[in-house]
Amino acid sequence: MALKERVVKPSLERHAGQVSNRLTFDEAFALVNGEQRRQCHTTGNQTPFVTIADRAKKGQHKGEPVLRFLSNQGAPRAIAYECCWGHRTNCNRTHIDCYTAALPSCANL
Repeated sequence: MALKERVVKPSLERHAGQVSNRLTFDEAFALVNGEQRRQCHTTGNQTPFVTIADRAKKGQHKGEPVLRFLSNQGAPRAIAYECCWGHRTNCNRTHIDCYTAALPSCANL
C-alpha cells in the first residue's frame, strides 16, 4: 500500500485565520464525549485520526474542555480549546482546521 503524501502547511500565528465549522465547540465536545475514539479522516489528504474529549490537566487552560486529535496509533497531533475553535490554528500555532472541519462527517451528521 502506498504512503499518503505528506501535507506541509505554512507556519502561522496562534488563532490565525477564520474557518466556518458546522458544529460549535460545545456541540463537537458533546459529540466526541459520547463517541470516544471514533475514527475520522482529515479534510486534506484523508489521514485517519481519532478525537478524545478531555479536560486540560495543566497550564493556562487547566480544567477547561479540550478536544485531542490523535493518530490511529495514539500519537498526539493537535488539540483544540474553545478559544481556538473557528480558527485555522490553535494556541500552539498547530493547524487544526483539517480536524475540526472533519468532525461532522465522521459522526455521520
